[in-house]
Amino acid sequence: MSSNSKKVTYKYPIDENTDYLVPLQYDYKSTIPIQSRYLENVSSSSPSPATDFFGLIYFPVSLILYVGIPISQFVIGLVYIGQCPVQQIIVAWMIVSGIFGILLVIIGIIIYIQSRKLQLSTTSYDRSQSNRIILYILKPLFAVILLFIIAWFFAGQVFVFQAKLRVEFFDSTLPEYCHENLYKAAYILIFIDYLIFLLAIILNVLSYVAPPDDGDKNNRHVKKHSTHNAKK
Repeated sequence: MSSNSKKVTYKYPIDENTDYLVPLQYDYKSTIPIQSRYLENVSSSSPSPATDFFGLIYFPVSLILYVGIPISQFVIGLVYIGQCPVQQIIVAWMIVSGIFGILLVIIGIIIYIQSRKLQLSTTSYDRSQSNRIILYILKPLFAVILLFIIAWFFAGQVFVFQAKLRVEFFDSTLPEYCHENLYKAAYILIFIDYLIFLLAIILNVLSYVAPPDDGDKNNRHVKKHSTHNAKK
């Protein structure tokens, strides 16, 4: 039985016509580019993060800008209960606005945290489903509270502006009396509310015009990491 020698060529052969009986040894490092390509395919095929306003940094920023208003309304309304006979409902308007405004901010922060967890989730399917269920419940609740706050805000303007021409700040025995700090705070906070609403609209527009590219940064990080391993 004759054995035929197998002609193989190394990457850097000394003599191209030399016959070698030892088979060519594969460089196991050559599999690294295949792994890196697999990681790139996985990262590119994975779903991109949600780009809705609730999951972007603009959303908590708008909440932080707004939270000072309901806190001020709630505290001032409690301090001056019964000190505005010219329009008693101003006190109630301040307190209710404060309660629902604080509630809106709390729910909004929870929605943002859950949205970020869902976008960056690498855990099990059950965990992701629980995050989605929380968002399905809280997002409609957030929308309902926001609509109520907007409607209540416009109602408050009627209460405050109707008393503007006949309000009395000095004689507490008159039926037109309202404590100066209470009335002026309610009056000024109305215009600050308008400013915050305008800023929220601007941030919402920015979320569509220039959304943060967190997903692209993560993909670039994975590709850079895989390329670094391929060079080793």
